[in-house]
Amino acid sequence: MDRRAAIAWLATAVVGGCGGGGSAVESPAPSATGANGSSPAPVPAPAPAPAPSSSPASAPVGLSPNIAAWGDSLTPAFAANLQLLYPGRTVYDGGVNGQTSTQIAARQLADTAGRNTWINVFWYGQNNVTQPAQIKADLAASIAALAPGNARFLVLSVVNEATPIASKGGADYATIVQLNAELGALYPQNFFDIRSYLVSLYDPTNAQDVADFASGDVPSSLRLDIIHLDNNGSVAVAKKVKELIDAKGW
Repeated sequence: MDRRAAIAWLATAVVGGCGGGGSAVESPAPSATGANGSSPAPVPAPAPAPAPSSSPASAPVGLSPNIAAWGDSLTPAFAANLQLLYPGRTVYDGGVNGQTSTQIAARQLADTAGRNTWINVFWYGQNNVTQPAQIKADLAASIAALAPGNARFLVLSVVNEATPIASKGGADYATIVQLNAELGALYPQNFFDIRSYLVSLYDPTNAQDVADFASGDVPSSLRLDIIHLDNNGSVAVAKKVKELIDAKGW
């Protein structure tokens, strides 16, 4: 080739070899993709870092990255903390004190704000633990009401009260544990046993927490009363739910 063509070719080769990251590389590593014996291609620019998980995820077309939390009196504090963890999304607090799974499901089914296109967190059953069949039916109805193609939901397990009948050895405790096992079997990809997780967070240096752990109860250090969580307990739930959502890429 003539001299001008050679200079132009050399300039093109030099530009093509720049990574664009601004840092010098003495010996570029081989391409991570399989080599085919041809001359090595220029090292590509580093891929941009992923957006922080608190930012809205890329939801499927027609679906939203926002989050709706449906439940009873355990939900408001957890939802508020989840909102702090997701400043780039909207977290809807669908918790109402004292409601049974049937009442919660009725509100979710009647919702007209399009939250069936959101990520949904269902925490039903604390106020009607002796009706496991009803709780399962209400959850099934709520899940069926999600928008077509929206399989982005979490079912959190029922939490027992720290009372003789609901602690280990009590009739309600056995019912709750059995129900949670059945929910895990029904929704293996979408269920999380938040009760057992909270129980596991006991402080082994705290005598009351140790006693709570032995009774299968959420530790007193995370509770305000026999069942309601303090802020530390609600933060623990919010962090775990965020971990689950992020792990699924929702």
